[in-house]
Amino acid sequence: MKYIVFWEYEPKEIDKAIKKLVAFREEIKKSPEKYAKPVTPNYTMSVGFKGFQLFEADNPEQLARMVLHYRPEVKFEIVHITETKKTMKLYDESK
Repeated sequence: MKYIVFWEYEPKEIDKAIKKLVAFREEIKKSPEKYAKPVTPNYTMSVGFKGFQLFEADNPEQLARMVLHYRPEVKFEIVHITETKKTMKLYDESK
């Protein structure tokens, strides 16, 4: 399943958030199966201290591990996403 993961942190927490990002990338190298797989680069948005990244996960625990790693400095919103083409097919099949 694919997800868009929005993230946000307080400006005063930037140094802590960056340290956690570096540590997280190292942890993924050691145990990639424990974490959701990034599908895109990490993007920073021009409004506030926010951004997003697309991930693919086999189970929700892979995303939960990421969220727990970054707490309390980073807040997340995780939204399941589906290709419109697939959604349209499911819609047609449901008629």
